Amino acid sequence: MHTMGWAQLAHYAQVRAFAAGQAEIDPWHWETNDKAYYEGHFYSVKSPGTAALVTPLYAAVEGVGGLELARDAAATARESSSPRWEPEESPQLDYHGYDPVLAAQVERDVEDGTPVVWVLTLLAAVIPAVLLLVAVRWAVDRIEPGYGTAAAITLGLGSMLMVFASELFSHVAAAALAFAAFCVLMREREGAPSLRALGGAGLLAGLAISFEYQVGLVGVALLFYALAGRERRWRRTVAYGAGGLLGALPAFAFNAWALGDPFEFAYGYAVSVPGFSGHDELGLNSDGFFGITMPRLEAAVDLLVANRGVLVLTPVVAAALAGVAVMRRGEHRAEANLILGIAIAYFAYNAGYWLTFGGGTPGPRFLVPVLPFLALGLGPAYRRLPALTLALAIPSALFMLAAAVSYPLLGQQGPGTWLEFIWIGNLEHTLLTVLGVHSAWVAIAPVLAAVAAAVVLAVRATPSAPLHDARIAVIAVLAWMPVAILGPSLAGDLNQPLDGDPNLIWMVCFAALASLATLAVLARRQGRGLQLEDHQPGPLAAPQPQPLDGNGRGVVPGGAPEPVRMEDDAPHP
Repeated sequence: MHTMGWAQLAHYAQVRAFAAGQAEIDPWHWETNDKAYYEGHFYSVKSPGTAALVTPLYAAVEGVGGLELARDAAATARESSSPRWEPEESPQLDYHGYDPVLAAQVERDVEDGTPVVWVLTLLAAVIPAVLLLVAVRWAVDRIEPGYGTAAAITLGLGSMLMVFASELFSHVAAAALAFAAFCVLMREREGAPSLRALGGAGLLAGLAISFEYQVGLVGVALLFYALAGRERRWRRTVAYGAGGLLGALPAFAFNAWALGDPFEFAYGYAVSVPGFSGHDELGLNSDGFFGITMPRLEAAVDLLVANRGVLVLTPVVAAALAGVAVMRRGEHRAEANLILGIAIAYFAYNAGYWLTFGGGTPGPRFLVPVLPFLALGLGPAYRRLPALTLALAIPSALFMLAAAVSYPLLGQQGPGTWLEFIWIGNLEHTLLTVLGVHSAWVAIAPVLAAVAAAVVLAVRATPSAPLHDARIAVIAVLAWMPVAILGPSLAGDLNQPLDGDPNLIWMVCFAALASLATLAVLARRQGRGLQLEDHQPGPLAAPQPQPLDGNGRGVVPGGAPEPVRMEDDAPHP
């Protein structure tokens, strides 16, 4: 049950506005700065899909007295050993009209609403995340049979999905819809051509845009995938495009309702400085196309090796890319090209956006829709390079687990903050917390148990393979360590492991040690297994008859008759 941030509160404000039958978030705009101001009213800058999905659930919660229960739950959480939602003694006034009374009231309202947001997140993020993992498992098993579960669990634990699956953001739902569109197209390409399937895939891709505008990049890439190597491309384009337009209609309808023009987006009127009025300065995304300009080299470096870069916190992405390279050499070349196209397009878009990491998040959150597509490469990676993939998956899972249970919305702090919070037991609340469990470690225990169960079951569901690439894996882990420690200095982070964030060094060393120790244990077990196989006959090996001499005695390979034992004159087979 994560602490609130601007993005979640912007969605929550939009939910309450929809429940009240309006588009404006005027009564709640001081809770977030992810807002726009247009013709005298405030609007959330978020796509309407997430809010529209959960508004009926919010109405039900409100109708059964859930808002009062949420206040009681928040009051109970205050009694925890590490209260996380309790307002600060000195709230930040520059985002609350410089009014301390208003700031205190807003902070209390946010605290009381946090349990409600958690309930909404179950529908908006948790369920879509589970469905997304099931879809990834299905798709990977079609590419590399038997490795779908390992790929799905690695995606769930070792990527940003681990965090955003329990946050009221639109990324997971949008990614799930876009990937569902891919699955429909993948199935259609395996059988007879079907315009109905193409229309369905377009519908899913269009709905993804209603949840997150940027996922239109995936929709365009999927069109090229749908046409690759197929006949009647014009008819296929029309079918897919018609479905996509139908799916995107909710986004345009919302714009027409809220702003009076289907092609007018609140994002273009985002508040830059709230000041005294809440909208003193606009134009937060005024540069380029809604804040997107040409890709910048420094942003590209940040995306990779800053203290929240993908190669620092989730190095398993490198193994996934290696698996995609393997796919390109086989029968899944079209899928591999699709993955690379989506990854390059999103990376370029993210490197051109003015806010590279999208705020204080455990990694570049705008890349979340790319992750399930990259996970398709984990199947071939686990099969061809099992040691390397596992060795890089372990640090990724440890970092994302640390973020999820401690402090995912980092702000200006570095990832070393996670170790600091874990060390003192300042952990995120869970359902047990609001039920009266005061110990943070006891409250978080079910989460840790679920993670352990997922790992064990994934191992049991995956074919065992010899760790023939163990040396490569060791080299990769040892190479990742200096990248994770020195990379933030190259990126110019405010909090660098060598200056200001030394806890990240300890986290990197611990993750590397856990990875190498796991490889050593597995290699030792496999070595023992090979020794046993060398000394024991195969269970299906049948005894081979030996040649006999003229007297019916066996003949040894050298040609001499086999000696007969004194107690048994019978010939030996």
